[in-house]
Amino acid sequence: QDVRQLSGLMAEHMWREMDASHSYNDVLQQDLGLELENGRLMRLMVKLGMITERRDQDTDPSWAETGDRYLLKLFRDWVFHRTTETGAPETNWGFIVEALNKLDAGLPEKILLMSRDEMSMLMVSYRDIKKCVEQVYNELMSRAAVDANRMRYQT
Repeated sequence: QDVRQLSGLMAEHMWREMDASHSYNDVLQQDLGLELENGRLMRLMVKLGMITERRDQDTDPSWAETGDRYLLKLFRDWVFHRTTETGAPETNWGFIVEALNKLDAGLPEKILLMSRDEMSMLMVSYRDIKKCVEQVYNELMSRAAVDANRMRYQT
């Protein structure tokens, strides 16, 4: 009889503890999801920052802002340097996060990019831009590795 009473009392306490544990697990999973999203967007922003308008490559004709690098510069301007109709800076974080998420997913959705002088327009998909980011970033990393190896052999 005493064991059954003890089991009944413990069962109620165990169910409360299990419920609290599951609730806390849900909170942790939600926080982890947010951090994962932040990490993906941060990696994308770092890559864009590293490959657009590199001053150290100004004298290298193979790294000129043409082709993929020009497309990425236009995309960077379209996302981060938008202005309102009156010319004021647009600071819509929601737009930026949405655009970066679409880029990260490589969606086939097309966008219109325009040069700063408004003389050139390009219709491209997020998928195309994602391929360009990866290709140009890999080029940059290869150049850095070659330079690091050259420096290692010179010393």
